[in-house]
Amino acid sequence: MRIAILDDDREEVSKLQEMIFCISGNYRVDRFSEGKELLAAAENGAVYDLLLCDIYMKDQNGIEIAKQMKGISPRTPVAFITSSREHAVDAFSVDAVHYLVKPVSQEDIVEVFRRLQTKTEPRHTLTVMIDRIINVLYQDEIIRIEGRGHNTEIIGGDNIVYSIRKPFKEIDDLLDETFIQIKKGVTLNMRHILRMTYKDCTSRDGKIYLLRRDQAKVIRAKFFAYVKNELGGI
Repeated sequence: MRIAILDDDREEVSKLQEMIFCISGNYRVDRFSEGKELLAAAENGAVYDLLLCDIYMKDQNGIEIAKQMKGISPRTPVAFITSSREHAVDAFSVDAVHYLVKPVSQEDIVEVFRRLQTKTEPRHTLTVMIDRIINVLYQDEIIRIEGRGHNTEIIGGDNIVYSIRKPFKEIDDLLDETFIQIKKGVTLNMRHILRMTYKDCTSRDGKIYLLRRDQAKVIRAKFFAYVKNELGGI
């Protein structure tokens, strides 16, 4: 298992490395003090099974670096390490497996590895027929679905749009529990919600949607419960 640690505090990196090696397994740990070094390694073909990334570093923002890393290596899981819970929801926007608040304990690292195992479980799919061609889509890559009259649009990664001649409810009923209907005819994947306010939410592709007034409180509660469960608390 190849692991990258990005942190400009050498002492902190050494502690993390020691905790990793206390867990049974075969590990290679690459240490980076600057984001540009990590990104260069990934661009040159280094593939990591886990990135442990500090958020607060001198002249560096760990979340921004993680976003760039995802652009190079989309399947690399990220766990953030920080001294504050301030950026928990931002961390969630890059599909972080965990959000660790310093001082990091051995139990915290064990929990990261447990969550990695969970993420290797089979991914939910959605099978749709478009122009007589069967398309199998991974649900975790779907950003949202929207009803368009008698058709339903499925918006996936890179803003690819699949238009299906089926009613919205029929497609909506096939989605897993990580999707939430935020207004009539619009369901968002909570994995791809960047932020949620008392009246609206923003999806990963920049779209802003007003929440249904009669359901706004329920929608916010469901989203924050999902974030809390995914990141181990906010």
